[in-house]
Amino acid sequence: MAFFFPNEAQRPHYRQLYGRLSAVERGMVLREFIGVTYRRRFHFFRRNRYAHPQQAFKHNLNEAARRQHRRFCISRRIWRKKSITRAYLPLIFRHYILGFLVQRLRKQYGDQLAAEPGCYPDAPLVLAALEWLVAHESLVDALVAEQVDQVMEEGSRHHYLYCLRAYVVVRSWVKDGELAEAVDRTLACCSGGSVALGAELEFSNLGHRAAFEHSFGRHRQDAQFHNFIYFHQFFLEDVTWRLGGYLDHHVRLRRYLPVPWIGGFFEYNLVRMDYPRNFSMPLTRDAGFLARYIRQVMAFNLQVAPHSLHLNVECVPSDSLQVPEFGDYLCLLLLGGDLVVTEDGQVQERRFARNELIKMIQQRDHLSLFDDQRHRVSEFAFLRLKRDRSHEDWQMLILVLAGFNRVSDLERYCLEAQGELLHWAHQPLPVGVEQIESFLGKVDAGLRADDALSDGLVTRQMERVRGCLERKNQWLRDKC
Repeated sequence: MAFFFPNEAQRPHYRQLYGRLSAVERGMVLREFIGVTYRRRFHFFRRNRYAHPQQAFKHNLNEAARRQHRRFCISRRIWRKKSITRAYLPLIFRHYILGFLVQRLRKQYGDQLAAEPGCYPDAPLVLAALEWLVAHESLVDALVAEQVDQVMEEGSRHHYLYCLRAYVVVRSWVKDGELAEAVDRTLACCSGGSVALGAELEFSNLGHRAAFEHSFGRHRQDAQFHNFIYFHQFFLEDVTWRLGGYLDHHVRLRRYLPVPWIGGFFEYNLVRMDYPRNFSMPLTRDAGFLARYIRQVMAFNLQVAPHSLHLNVECVPSDSLQVPEFGDYLCLLLLGGDLVVTEDGQVQERRFARNELIKMIQQRDHLSLFDDQRHRVSEFAFLRLKRDRSHEDWQMLILVLAGFNRVSDLERYCLEAQGELLHWAHQPLPVGVEQIESFLGKVDAGLRADDALSDGLVTRQMERVRGCLERKNQWLRDKC
């Protein structure tokens, strides 16, 4: 196989780096550079079953690399904005390093880190890679800063060169023993479960003001990334493909298409598989695994402030769904909302009070890549993404939503309480004891219906939920 190597990399330094790589390593660089294109071509050939698919696949990989190299070049106009370029380049390097760690983990620990049936194939590998990166954050920062300084000095604007440099960093600095520790931490966080789960994480240094209606013409308020108006000029959507990265600018008619000079939220859509966004899949069925994943993704992306979280829970068919009550929604906001004291001393639930939410909960049909079937999924969109939530807190919250979703009729009745919730959000009052008990009973019934969860785990989690609700309720009483 003739590996692609661009003319821009013919200078002695890059020829020397490339010359030290084996054929397998050159293939790794090629695959990571092509990224989403590689994945989409793989599924294309698997479906169409060419007479000689392997040969056709290799030829198209090289052709894809040539085309992508021509496209993945930062324009001179953008490159001259040195402060902007220095802010975006570390994101590119960090995501390429993440990708090479995933490839290395697959080669060495693929059997141990096998994905759950029907879930995102690389999820355990990505989490193990995140474990290593977070555990070695200071080293990674130093290495990335060194690479950024070097490419800025030599004026290298091509992503292929960044990708090659990132692989050399992983090859030189990542030790097998450290990867084994990351694998152990990944396996240790699992707690079981049978309900398909996914998540979408939004980041922005402008918070709710990153949305188009608030940010247009005000992007410089984010001094570092300018509200990501250069997201597509640095090709971040392709570079961040392993975490489902894209720019959510909230322009509904062009939601997944580049809109020049409109910024927005840097989002990791962990359930997406392709950029046309036809397909989706769960990340996991394990609440403990997802809780750890969310924590480590936030720790990996320290450059951008976390903003909000959408949690996706697949619906389980049932003939005995209950109509949710207003108190159920209040309990959900106590557990996962954004209750704060404003500057003028008023208590608010900020996501509703600022009109950040279109819907608190909505249901959609997600088309799975594996069975080509549409699966009904509840999307809980009210959650605030907070760095100070512990792994245990995230796990508890995920289990609460999974249990509540299993026993509640959210398709027909989830919008009825919107107006009352908006009123409550501006002047939150404590939730009644009977409402809390009713909510706890529903969650408990939903969790115990999942045979993959042990009774001991459910009992412990329900105690945590009760304690959390009581503490939040007492906090509201003290502030009222």
